[in-house]
Amino acid sequence: MLYLLGTRGTLPVSGQKFVKYGGNTTCLMAPVDEKTCLIFDGGTGIMSLNKYDNFEEFHIFLSHLHWDHIVGVPIFQAFYNSKKKINIYLENKETLHSTDILDVLFNPPFFPVPKSKLRADIKLNLIEGGDQFKFGNIQVHSADGNHPDGALMYKIVFPSKSILYTSDYEHGTTVDDFLIEFAYGCDYMIYDTTYFPEEYAGVNGQSGKVGWGHSTYLQGIEFAKKANVKNLVMAHHNPDYDDIMLDEMQILARRLFPNSVAAYDGMIL
Repeated sequence: MLYLLGTRGTLPVSGQKFVKYGGNTTCLMAPVDEKTCLIFDGGTGIMSLNKYDNFEEFHIFLSHLHWDHIVGVPIFQAFYNSKKKINIYLENKETLHSTDILDVLFNPPFFPVPKSKLRADIKLNLIEGGDQFKFGNIQVHSADGNHPDGALMYKIVFPSKSILYTSDYEHGTTVDDFLIEFAYGCDYMIYDTTYFPEEYAGVNGQSGKVGWGHSTYLQGIEFAKKANVKNLVMAHHNPDYDDIMLDEMQILARRLFPNSVAAYDGMIL
């Protein structure tokens, strides 16, 4: 099973207008067994794992290092527990050294706890699109997406289903053809639908969002149809979009692709 612990993008939100879909930024979790779990991105949704003490080993796959995907990492309690083992997987970049991410996240005055206070057994693994991993009966396949500064997509293959997680993705490049091939036949595609098409294109004098690294539900539907994906899960919700707006997006999407659903915090696939 895959648990969606956070489904918001850019910024966490709260309040009565965001109760149905939630306000935590992106984080997914898949248990391997009673002691080990896989985590995809470290947004504020990772906080919900603090109440589970049974897991001893964590494998955290980061799609990229923009703040909404890593902001929850410093408050993840496993980092401060000497009995925990944490493997972090992030894209290998020429400008990135293996220790950079921890130096940035645990760095006063931006965060009060220095890296020297961490107690877990932590290992950083630099990976690339095309790398594959196996944990118990779960396989993880990585691939290059299309987002400013780069982002990895992850296909999570369970014995009974396959799920493509492409959180931050902008359509309109040659990567689209590869995405369709990579997603082909998946049971679920978790896709970046940050904007309504009108906001993405720009209307009523507003500047569009082309080049900002995100996409729309219409494009997600097009990919899902071409890739023969069974279910489209719309995610990375805009922090400006409240429950009513996401309800509207889901209604519009289902008119074109009935197996469309707007992701929500706590959703299980």
